[in-house]
Amino acid sequence: MIQEFRRDVDRSRRHGDDWPRLALNPSLWLIFWYRWGYWLYNENKNRCLRLLLRPWYFCGSLLFEIFMGMRLDPSAKIGPGLYIGHYGGIRINMDARIGENCNLTHNVTIGTAGLGKRGAPHIGNNVYIGTGATVVGRISVGDGARVAANTLVTRNVPAGATVMGVPGRIVKHAASAAVPPASSDEPAATGARFARASAV
Repeated sequence: MIQEFRRDVDRSRRHGDDWPRLALNPSLWLIFWYRWGYWLYNENKNRCLRLLLRPWYFCGSLLFEIFMGMRLDPSAKIGPGLYIGHYGGIRINMDARIGENCNLTHNVTIGTAGLGKRGAPHIGNNVYIGTGATVVGRISVGDGARVAANTLVTRNVPAGATVMGVPGRIVKHAASAAVPPASSDEPAATGARFARASAV
């Protein structure tokens, strides 16, 4: 738990947040609460400790949900290095799987397709999901993919592709098979990709 959260903090620092801003960042507090909940429900072997701490976790999660409209289910598996640029309206289903060094913005939903269908998305590493995007169903989003704002994704997205629209369609394929690693200038590079995609 501590190592994963340390990588979350490191990514926020690479995006320009200093220590005072980190301490007051609601998104980082939410990520910490998720990490603690994941440890409590999935990694903690002490049943008595789990029963003792569960009410505290539930109350904290309820406060996040009421005041900020955000919920990262503790059963979801989220890799280290998660960065939430703007908080509010984020929902991640308990069956979702998210890789390392992913970026989420506000009003993002990752969950089931509804109508009684089970299964949630598996998100790869270094994936960017824009404002208001919805990714639903038993689908996969490949490493390095980009989901534009207000996009509805219901089908698999190949690695490195950019998806846009309702329903989501691929507007840009990966330049090569290799997916570049996340870097400190990631937001600027992402903005440039969306600018080129919008001009198409």
